[in-house]
Amino acid sequence: AGEAPSDMAYRITDEVEYSIVIEEMRNGNWEAFKGSDVQLDFVRIDPFVRTFLAPDAEGVFKVGFKVPDVYGVFQFKVDYNRVGFTHLYSTTQVSVRPFHHTEYERFIPSAYPYYASAFSMLGDYSYSASYSSTTRIHLQMH
Repeated sequence: AGEAPSDMAYRITDEVEYSIVIEEMRNGNWEAFKGSDVQLDFVRIDPFVRTFLAPDAEGVFKVGFKVPDVYGVFQFKVDYNRVGFTHLYSTTQVSVRPFHHTEYERFIPSAYPYYASAFSMLGDYSYSASYSSTTRIHLQMH
């Protein structure tokens, strides 16, 4: 019947699920395809994810994976070419975007050493400011 266009933009490190229905004609009837070697490529220029699709009884092939930590324009690509079958080629173009500035964690655990050094510098500054304000220098003229 056709493919609905995907207008969805994914975020880096999102969990996605891809599915495609594949059927074959047997004795004049469309039946679920039972192949186990159908691959999905998640491609920008080169494949970032290449994995096999798992079929179910109705001919729906699915796979879930984590979007790579790289943003850009990607394609879900199925290119199935086997002897005795019609060449199956399907692509769906999607965008992968980075996090918005409001979507990051408030405090990043790996940055705790930097937070500690910032607070220690503030402590050093306040100590030196209080020391210099309480120390008096006496000058004598001869």
